[in-house]
Amino acid sequence: MSDPDPGSSPDDGGDDVSVVRFDEENRRPSVVVAEVLETMLDDLNRTLFDYVDPDAMDELVGGPRPATSVTVSFEVDGTAVTVHGDGRVVVRWA
Repeated sequence: MSDPDPGSSPDDGGDDVSVVRFDEENRRPSVVVAEVLETMLDDLNRTLFDYVDPDAMDELVGGPRPATSVTVSFEVDGTAVTVHGDGRVVVRWA
């Protein structure tokens, strides 16, 4: 997995944003999202299932023929998560 980058880049929106990729290591988007949230949210006592259906997310943005224009967005304890069909996971920290 790519290490979460809490810094900014020209297209990520600022210092409170992390962008990681799930397509670099051919991993399911749900696994990458769960790992990022677990790493960055120390007190998270729930699972990804509490916020989004991981299987549905994987099918929409990470299937054998993902639609690159599709995004899945949800919130985890005030933190916005957007998973893009082009392989990006963007986390905007609360």
